[in-house]
Amino acid sequence: MVRPSTVAKVIDDRPPGPADAESPPATAPRDASTGPQPAACTGRGVLEGAFAVMEALADADGGLGLTALADSCVLAKTSAYRLAEQLVALGAVQRVNHRYYIGARIGRIGQRWQPDPVLRQAGQVPVHTLAVQSRATASLRILHEDRLRVICTTAPHGHAYLSNPADCESTARTATGRVLYATTARNDVALPGCWTPREWRQLRESIRDVHASVVDHQEAFPGICCVSAPVWWPSGTNAGAVTALLQAAKPPPNLRDLVVCAARSIGARLR
Repeated sequence: MVRPSTVAKVIDDRPPGPADAESPPATAPRDASTGPQPAACTGRGVLEGAFAVMEALADADGGLGLTALADSCVLAKTSAYRLAEQLVALGAVQRVNHRYYIGARIGRIGQRWQPDPVLRQAGQVPVHTLAVQSRATASLRILHEDRLRVICTTAPHGHAYLSNPADCESTARTATGRVLYATTARNDVALPGCWTPREWRQLRESIRDVHASVVDHQEAFPGICCVSAPVWWPSGTNAGAVTALLQAAKPPPNLRDLVVCAARSIGARLR
């Protein structure tokens, strides 16, 4: 076995309730006919402000009150209120007990995000073939902002798909995470400390071999083992990692070869 990824986050930690209720700013939002609006809410500034609001809320699992939201977005309280309420009306933001949260409309749009459409097209058939041949859950994933993002996946009938690890340390303990961190991180970037610098160096030195793969013998999740191999763009940079995951004490003898074959097949389709 070879061992070896702004809006400032300002969260109001007070529990929601009557004491936390925030009234809208005393100055009512002005109609366009009453005079010029603040720069943050005109022209391109409206779009920038709206995205600042949504990015701040995306970082706040417990939602944000109006004051914290305005501080996070570096907006006047009146502007933050106006933008938040407009987004509530559109379903992009929801308001619960005077706190704002990301809305269902943005969640639905976000689910349709394709991190790399070209890679997805190249990976669909090899990943499906890998799942059929190995009888395991097969996936092609990338590392984005220290999180594993699914490009495409196929699970045999009756098999559940394992959720993503919650943080970079947990991600780096998986076979997929090890492959992706070892192939995409720069030399001057600190790697997760769940493996020693020597282990990371050894993995980096070996991962470019055409037969290279990483095996997880239940080290990330009890009862789950998996095999992962890197996929390469024609330029020689990492495109992602193909992984076969199954519930077993140890992977079948031929699983490494099947995963490496799938990775090479995807790489060939990218040329």
